[in-house]
Amino acid sequence: MFGTKAQTNITVSGKILNTAGKPISSVNVKINETNQFTTTDEIGEFKLKIRSNTSVTIDFTYLGYQKLTKKIETNSTDVNLGNITLKELNLSLEGIEVNAKRNFEASSNSSLFIGRDVIEQIPALSLNDLLNQIPNRKVTAPSLQNVQNLTLRSSFSAVSSGKNIFEMNNAFGVSIIVDGNVITNNLNMQSYNPGIAGSNGAQSVISGNSSGLNGTTGRSYSGDFAFGGMDLRQIPADNIESIEVIAGVPSAKYGDLSEGAVVVERQAGKSPAYIRMQLRDNATSYGFSKGFGLGKKAGNLNVGVNYVNSYADNRDKIKAYKRINVNSMHTNYFGAENRLKNTFSFDYGRNLDGIKDDKDDLTNKIVKFDSWNFSLANRTSYRIDHPFIKNISLNLRYSTGHQVSYTEAFVNDPYVLVSDATTTGIHEGSYEKGIYTAQSLIDGRPLNISARLDFNSEFKIGKVNSFLSYGGSYSYGANNGLGQVLDPNRPRVSTKASNNSLSSNRSERYYDFSLAVAQQDVGVYIENVISPKVFNRILNVRTGLRYDLQNNLPSYSPRANVNYEVSKSFRIGLAYGISYKSPALGQRYPGPTYFEVPIINAYNGKAAESIYLVYVNKYENTAKGLKSANTQTFEFSSQLKIKKYNLSFNAFAKQNRNGIGNSRVDEVIVLPTFSATFQPGTGKQPILTPSGFRAVRTNIFKFSNNLSSNGYGFDLIFTTPEFASIATSFNMSGGLFRSQTKSTDFSYTNFEDSNNNPDYAVTGIYQPSNTTNYSSNGRITSTTHIPKISLFIQATAEFTLLQKTVYKAGSGTPIAYYTRDGRHIVVTASTPNDVNIGHLFKPTAELEVDNIPEIISNFHLSIGKEIKKRFKFSFNVYNVFNYQPYYLNSNLQYVYPNQSPTFGAEISLKL
Repeated sequence: MFGTKAQTNITVSGKILNTAGKPISSVNVKINETNQFTTTDEIGEFKLKIRSNTSVTIDFTYLGYQKLTKKIETNSTDVNLGNITLKELNLSLEGIEVNAKRNFEASSNSSLFIGRDVIEQIPALSLNDLLNQIPNRKVTAPSLQNVQNLTLRSSFSAVSSGKNIFEMNNAFGVSIIVDGNVITNNLNMQSYNPGIAGSNGAQSVISGNSSGLNGTTGRSYSGDFAFGGMDLRQIPADNIESIEVIAGVPSAKYGDLSEGAVVVERQAGKSPAYIRMQLRDNATSYGFSKGFGLGKKAGNLNVGVNYVNSYADNRDKIKAYKRINVNSMHTNYFGAENRLKNTFSFDYGRNLDGIKDDKDDLTNKIVKFDSWNFSLANRTSYRIDHPFIKNISLNLRYSTGHQVSYTEAFVNDPYVLVSDATTTGIHEGSYEKGIYTAQSLIDGRPLNISARLDFNSEFKIGKVNSFLSYGGSYSYGANNGLGQVLDPNRPRVSTKASNNSLSSNRSERYYDFSLAVAQQDVGVYIENVISPKVFNRILNVRTGLRYDLQNNLPSYSPRANVNYEVSKSFRIGLAYGISYKSPALGQRYPGPTYFEVPIINAYNGKAAESIYLVYVNKYENTAKGLKSANTQTFEFSSQLKIKKYNLSFNAFAKQNRNGIGNSRVDEVIVLPTFSATFQPGTGKQPILTPSGFRAVRTNIFKFSNNLSSNGYGFDLIFTTPEFASIATSFNMSGGLFRSQTKSTDFSYTNFEDSNNNPDYAVTGIYQPSNTTNYSSNGRITSTTHIPKISLFIQATAEFTLLQKTVYKAGSGTPIAYYTRDGRHIVVTASTPNDVNIGHLFKPTAELEVDNIPEIISNFHLSIGKEIKKRFKFSFNVYNVFNYQPYYLNSNLQYVYPNQSPTFGAEISLKL
């Protein structure tokens, strides 16, 4: 059927030299289609056996040298490629890549590649800064002062507090893959009980009343990122070799994602020593890396160290972020013809992120977000020169860490009401001193063990070669942390009990994270690639199917990427795929939520002669039945190349379903009331006399699949060749995204008022959230490169073309409301003049918000100079002209979209 017996293997050989004509040993040689590999010997020679009468792509990579790709077509005889020259990567090299580019021959039509030659020219403190190359993404200056999540192909509305729940879902669905291993955020449980305020409001937060947050007021900060995407600040940029951003339909081998993937490959192999130092107006970064050759039989060892020290404001060093990363990779080849390749890697990182006490803040509040992470990984790949099976690879990874979120604040009250009851019912509380330091700790210890086994095969059907890949993956994840460690006798201000039933009567209790049952995900996939000729033109077809069992929830993910070479200069492509993202451990096991309602607080200044009765409602928030979020994506792609002018265009439509949000649960409870008769001087509690009943309303939040969205849009990249007369090339990129986000749950707004009218509406109920968000950004980049003097100048003009959020008509009109005594009343007529419910009607102006009135521009500049190919100095400025436009938003607040100028310089030395 496949004709394997009729097929023969031939040998492809060659010799790798540098520009001086000297052989290079330890060069990595890899066939992309079959994942076959080898390395050059001491005299720079290599040999690979491949199927005869086939077409393959071979990559030649060596640290510090420009990657070389060759596409070869074989017949029935051996192929000798002769001498192949690799060029050392430096600014004296002609034709270095300076911008990210698309590649139709990659695993996805939407793949955007950022190679090492591009990375060398980008000032970066973390992986996040390298992703500024993504089209329709605003350029941000390198900074480490906020959690950095990545979202792909979506637009979101701004929120006044907490985080946008749709934005969190998008970031959570982006998979970060480093050296073939998924860096998961599924096990992050660093939040207060999400049942209290929802997952987008459960993080440890400090308000921006101090000047330590970038010198501004009115801002807030949190270093927690549970229920969202990975914090990209944790991944340093120094030793990254290449990045592939897949915003569309990924390969079937990638699972547990719903929005795309970022595939990062790090440097491995023999290389010179690099010392890098970056100085910014708010950060300093130091890095060292080197690849050691340990001898013919001992392989190569890479080591890297990176340290960053960053402040939000150097004038007032209250907010700081520090990070240290240490990594090593050992690579060796074994067996006949170096068929077995093994890479063992070790990674350790530690983050210190926090806000010191501000002497101007009366509460002396501090917040710390400290963590360390440690991982061991081993990649083994065995090349098989068999007519069918070509390669087998096994990836194993063990990772653990410790996450600490700590808050401390001074409280000054006459007294505080306390209860530590853990069952539903009426309990007697106690009185504690109201002057204390409130302390809370969230202690997480995530543990992840993963394995992936992949096979690569090749066969023929007729005259068409098929490159088949298949395999499976397993992931085990738990969190053995202490959990939410709280002292009920010293509650946080936001969770203190109050006689007002509308206040935050949500008491916190200790919750042990190790009670959460570990996650276990299993997935298998199969994917085939064929490239037949149709009308004498190449048709690339990549089709695959993935099956996942995520927490015992089965899912099937068909995926296809097809593109056709209409002519030598024009290609078009279509893609379709479905993907699933498993709920996080903290979403499946958020812990019980408590709601306290004081029944009577009879206090005469002496605790022994007072009494406090409280009703405690314990809600077992199990999130039973929570499903995986899923995304269905359609994509059209095209690429036009004319005389080194290159235009790529991608249009997409995606449907997100079963997004994980927060459903509000309201419950009206009838409780007894009492009057108290004090017994002063006796040391006895008051005498309580029943006085009737009252209805009160409790509310908590639970996780549910209540979110959905439809996204449409396009992005494009246009590049020009270098114009010799000015030694300058140009790159233009941009796009337009439209996202319609919906919730199946009603929206609620609380209204605090001194009005004691029993018919007064204290909570308005509105139609489910339904917004349409638009965003469009573009940029023009000019790159001047003069190899003779090793000079590089890049200027960027970026433009925010459109930013707008539109609320569905009628979203500001209430459909029902709650009164103070818990009655639920349906609004039957539009009566905005009614004194009891008129305040529920939101002004029409709020139906369209966050709309920029004009095109907002910004300008950036970067200059790099290299001396004798060993010493490089670069200088960059973001918002180089200090252009500070402003406008009034829908709330009549001034908005300054451009940040203040920020400067940076980088020095690198190659030894």
